[in-house]
Amino acid sequence: MNSKQIPQKIKKVLRELKIDNPTLLGKGGEGYVFNFKKDTVIKIYDHADEKYLQSLEKLQTFIADKKLPFAIPQILEIGKVDGIYYDIEKKLDGVLMEDKFPTLLAKEKFKLLKSYYEAIKALNTIEVPDLPYGNIVEIPYKLNDQTWPGFLIKMLNYKLEVAGQRVAKDVTDFDSKVKLLTDVIKKELVIEKKSFVHADYFVNQVLVNEQNEISAVLDISSHAVAGDPRLDAAGVFFFEGMKHYKKEHIKFLTNLAVQDYGESILKYNDIYRLYYCFYFSEVHTFMPEWYQTLIRNLNDEEIWERINNYH
Repeated sequence: MNSKQIPQKIKKVLRELKIDNPTLLGKGGEGYVFNFKKDTVIKIYDHADEKYLQSLEKLQTFIADKKLPFAIPQILEIGKVDGIYYDIEKKLDGVLMEDKFPTLLAKEKFKLLKSYYEAIKALNTIEVPDLPYGNIVEIPYKLNDQTWPGFLIKMLNYKLEVAGQRVAKDVTDFDSKVKLLTDVIKKELVIEKKSFVHADYFVNQVLVNEQNEISAVLDISSHAVAGDPRLDAAGVFFFEGMKHYKKEHIKFLTNLAVQDYGESILKYNDIYRLYYCFYFSEVHTFMPEWYQTLIRNLNDEEIWERINNYH
């Protein structure tokens, strides 16, 4: 992305803060990240408010206190220019996994995949018993419930309010599939323990060091929930169809999850795969290729046949 593609409202914040010739480090779903000073970066948000950023800062501090073997973002300062919020964060070391992985030899790729799995496993060891099931940070559509299935169904219904009209046109037997998934969620996803769940964990969300190990986990934010860590494990399907990730890579990650959760994880992978596909379906407006991947899954009758057997 060049400077001409950066929105004027973002440039205005940069000018106000006297950041000349800014170096764009990345753009995500929340906003733009630029180099700031020696050990810090500035993140300028497309849409955020003080309540959200304060709750995010609180969550980051809570996680940082757990002394995990990798870094996470930490907000140092929150500011606003003409209604546009930004924060100053500590700079994290490493290279994005999505950039590093294709450059590695086969043995190092599997080493990195294991580190990738172990990083999310470490995050998932954080228990949050005092929180309700569901969203952790303060977002406009924050949803919570006394049960994990109750939260998932609330979120599913919310996402269908947002994108359901479009999805219904693209998914065969849409209504019956939504009902079946809802029934299976109620029956199969009852849990007792509440863990921290990233819920958007992928190769564009982690940094890698020179030893090809995860050095930082990024974007712990609006997707984060208190709930079932198997939701993160099920994100292995995100790799399907990715250019540099082969079947043996996906099988390797799946087998690591089987070692931890048993063969039953395959059932939960199916259920959460379909939940994810509805959850992210609103991306049809800005990530059409990813949307088509979601729709292909939602139209995969073999998956739905297995789901029906769980029911």
